[in-house]
Amino acid sequence: DAFRPDLAGALINLGAVLSELGRREDALAATQEAVDIYRRLAAERPDAFLPDLASSLNNLGGCLSQLGRREEALAAAQEAVAVFGPLFLRRPRAHANWMGVMARNYIARCEAIAQTPDMALLAPIAAALLALSDPISPS
Repeated sequence: DAFRPDLAGALINLGAVLSELGRREDALAATQEAVDIYRRLAAERPDAFLPDLASSLNNLGGCLSQLGRREEALAAAQEAVAVFGPLFLRRPRAHANWMGVMARNYIARCEAIAQTPDMALLAPIAAALLALSDPISPS
């Protein structure tokens, strides 16, 4: 049990390498296993592992998209934003870069299947990101 976080991290890295090598099915399997581990870890210790779960879901969306499984890719990307959004909104400066990546990936996955993004999900995130980029907004 003590090594589950390390195993999940290694599986994410393995998935990325396999994807770069064009071994997309193998990359998907490794990434899905990492997501499964992070789900269990986040259920036990959400403060410690929800960011990793969101990140692995984002990667899973990429793997699924590469395989042409666009609806599943969208579901993974949407879940990544839903998981990471509350963390970002609590500490926007600390998480702005990664939230921006996840939000862009979610929007791209929506566009890939001509689906309108969930604006109830994105609106508070977009507002917080805009506030960070506004030089006259209060800090």
